[in-house]
Amino acid sequence: MAAEDAAETAGVRTAPDDAVVVRLGAGAFAWRALALALGVALALWGTLLSDDDSWPFAPMSQFAFRTDPDGVVESTWIEARTADGRRVKVPLTSRGVGIGRAEIEGQLPRIVEDPSLLQAVADAWAARHPDRPRYTRLWLHQTIYPLDGGAAGVPRVETLATWEVPADDR
Repeated sequence: MAAEDAAETAGVRTAPDDAVVVRLGAGAFAWRALALALGVALALWGTLLSDDDSWPFAPMSQFAFRTDPDGVVESTWIEARTADGRRVKVPLTSRGVGIGRAEIEGQLPRIVEDPSLLQAVADAWAARHPDRPRYTRLWLHQTIYPLDGGAAGVPRVETLATWEVPADDR
């Protein structure tokens, strides 16, 4: 009893003598072991042989690189014109349009090639914020920060794609 009191005082709980311990059967253990082995194998395959297109079985490489101290840093963002004529920065968040900046950056070449893909952003805004003015035009921008010895220089903004939202979707 003294050992149990000491364990409880130290924050360790001991099982009561009448506790029922249920062990996994052979079949339950086997499918869990198989699922674990499959998950590990897919993660290894993705890490060694694939890229972000195979997510979740590949590394998310958005932070897995080194920036040259004399290179550039690119920041992607979307601007919209609303139905009431204002130009606003699109909130690339789960509460904003439900699409994150990393998702846009991951699809950047496709969006530049086919700006109609920006329609999904306008649709998501309208669905999530039916009481707010709809987007009528979208611009995909990239702010480019040149680096000089790691210090940021004067940024410049490039427009990569533009999409006019069809009138029937406004």
